[in-house]
Amino acid sequence: MNPMDPAHPMPFDALTPDAYRQLEHAASLKGLLKPFKGKGELEHLAQVAREIEAQLCRLMEAVVQQAGQPPYSLLNIRLVLQNTSAGSTFLRWRTRDFARMGVAVWERQVRNNALPQAVREELHRFECDRIALNLQMSVVHSLYRQASTCAINMASAERLLRQFTPPVEVSR
Repeated sequence: MNPMDPAHPMPFDALTPDAYRQLEHAASLKGLLKPFKGKGELEHLAQVAREIEAQLCRLMEAVVQQAGQPPYSLLNIRLVLQNTSAGSTFLRWRTRDFARMGVAVWERQVRNNALPQAVREELHRFECDRIALNLQMSVVHSLYRQASTCAINMASAERLLRQFTPPVEVSR
C-alpha cells in the first residue's frame, strides 16, 4: 500500500484496544464511589486523574501524528492539539492556514466530491476518535478539578474543626 496514493491511504490504527489497555485499569470508577476519609484520598484521586489526562494526551498526539501523514497532510485541513486555559488539551480541526477551526472545517472537507472514498472514510474515523478522546479528556479533567477542589474544602473544614478541638493533655 502506497501512503502517497490518496485512493489507498495508510490505515489508521493509533487507537487500538491495546492503546486503551492501561487506561482501562487506571480509570475504574470503584475508587470514586466510596466514602472519602480525608483530603489525602481526594488528592490521590486528583493525581490519578492527572495521570490519565497525560495518557489521553499521548493518544491524542498519536492521532495528530497519523493525521499529519500523507495523504491527509495534502488536504486543506489539519487535526491539531489545542491547550485550554483550564489546563486540558483537546483535538480540533483547523484549516491549513489556521483561518478557521471546528467541525465545520472537517465537514467541508468530507463533502468535497473530489475526495477519494477511502480518504473520506479515514477522515470519518479520525473524527470519531477526536470526538471520543475529547469526551474522555473532558470527563477526566472535570474529575481532576472536582477532586482537587474537594480536597481543598476538606482541608479547610479540618482546619476549622481543629480550632475548636481542645488539645490532648499528656499525663506524666
